[in-house]
Amino acid sequence: MRIAHPYTKRNNIVFAALSLIFFFFCFSIPVEAQKSKVLQHPISSEAMFQEGMRHYMKEDYAEAIMVWESLSAALPKEPSLAFYLAKSYLSEKNKSRTLSYARKAHELSPFSLDYGLFYAEQLLADRQVSEAITCLTKLSQYDEGHPEVNLLLAQAHLWSEQGDLALEALDRADHYVGEYPAIIRTKAFIYLKQKQLIKALQAGMRLVELDDEELMLSWEQMDVAWELSQSDSVKADLIRMQRKNPEQGQLALLLTNVYLHQKNFDSTLVQLRLAAADHEVLPSMVAQVTMKVFEQIDDPIKWELANQLAGHWLTVYPNEPRFLAIQGDLYVSASKIEQGQRFYLQAARMGEPKYEVWSRIIQLDFEMNAIDSALVHTSEALKYFPGQGFLNFQMGFASYLKGETAQSIRYLEIAKGIIKPSENWNTQLYSIMGDVYHSLNRHRESDAAFEQVLMLNPDDEHVLNNYSYYLSLRKEQLEKAARMARRLVEALPKESTYLDTYAWVLYQQGNYQEALRYLAMAIQEGKSPSSAIWEHYGDALYRLGRVDEAVKSWKKANDLPNADQNLEKKIKMKRIVEN
Repeated sequence: MRIAHPYTKRNNIVFAALSLIFFFFCFSIPVEAQKSKVLQHPISSEAMFQEGMRHYMKEDYAEAIMVWESLSAALPKEPSLAFYLAKSYLSEKNKSRTLSYARKAHELSPFSLDYGLFYAEQLLADRQVSEAITCLTKLSQYDEGHPEVNLLLAQAHLWSEQGDLALEALDRADHYVGEYPAIIRTKAFIYLKQKQLIKALQAGMRLVELDDEELMLSWEQMDVAWELSQSDSVKADLIRMQRKNPEQGQLALLLTNVYLHQKNFDSTLVQLRLAAADHEVLPSMVAQVTMKVFEQIDDPIKWELANQLAGHWLTVYPNEPRFLAIQGDLYVSASKIEQGQRFYLQAARMGEPKYEVWSRIIQLDFEMNAIDSALVHTSEALKYFPGQGFLNFQMGFASYLKGETAQSIRYLEIAKGIIKPSENWNTQLYSIMGDVYHSLNRHRESDAAFEQVLMLNPDDEHVLNNYSYYLSLRKEQLEKAARMARRLVEALPKESTYLDTYAWVLYQQGNYQEALRYLAMAIQEGKSPSSAIWEHYGDALYRLGRVDEAVKSWKKANDLPNADQNLEKKIKMKRIVEN
């Protein structure tokens, strides 16, 4: 933890001017040794120091260093010169020279608070914690309660994991709390580190009492306090503190967490409303806790209470899209998909676009089989996030479902160029690409896409089925097609689609009797066999010379949706008509 010390914020010009006065005063003393040194240089020591200071004030630290290093050879015992050399080297990020000159300044003037504090800071920056503690302990002997010394000493003790010693140092500076709120902030930090939540809050209340615009705890500290408030042991103390300080939203937030872990839904909502009434409580924090609370909804009564709160947030935070998204989540959780999506759309179109919200909208489109909406929404989302691979994939998939294969493959190939190997939609992408390439008669690319999926997941059902079927249609690699199709049938012997695929591979191999057996199983297992299965069944019967039965099967196929246009010719001519 880095503590800001007020002495570092002093006006550099004023401090530099005081240093010049001190420097000139020192060198106005007619000491013979100084006179002799000055006489050895055409420019006086005072003038050289002033020249270096001009460069320093212009932030030309390299020039200042060059002047002062030259002067330092003549005046090796001057602490202010060493101090400003140290500060110049610090600005140039030369740690070793900074530390060397800071030590020299402190040793030459051990009673100087500024030199000592600066040296201690450099020691801490170099992780020389024990040396820093020694330096600061000596400084505190001159003024035991000095706030800057004790704040830095507390920091050093914290780095040494000596929280109690850090608290002792802060206690010594306690009467400066009004001027140095960092004393209380640091105490609260230590108490939280020691898992003493109530003491940390009590320390924070002192800060609020001094300045009602202050927070009890910083929001970074509240992250720790939130974890500590899960224990039932702090409930009674938090309630007592809230009674005395009902306006403190941070207390209400912590009590929200207490009741959340006790699964007291009603009290959780009450405390959350109280927390939001404090305008110091950030909307992002309210939203985050609300989502956590809503995870406990497990019955219609809780859902209705949550819905009332979500509606309340929309009036309290009308310009915060996150609360529209929360309302959307709530409706979707109750399977009210269309209402939920409307709120998501409002959230997506308000303020800064959020990829997560657009992704959810498009996902719901697919769940509702609203492919036209998916195309519209994906197109809109891609205007904001053209480099999002998954959006390009969704656009490609939706286009494929609409039969727009050229547009589909364009977006899928964009997604392929963006996706990372670790992303979990890798197999989905290549699987759909295999189907689209097949529909475009780009068979080599189709096969390569399917092989990519099988490298990642050898048991992918979609690919094993489609890949083997496409090979059978092309009458290529039929042994490989049979292995893939048989693997599916063995794993899922009652899946009619897979039985049909395996049967058709057998058919293309000329094994009509075995193909007929599996087609009969597909018809038996299927709740409503497709036109394709009945047509395949008729084809197998025909090859086995059972023409009348084949015609009956073709007629059944022709009466079903998605019937092949050649079926009427087959029925009329009572034979298979080759394409």
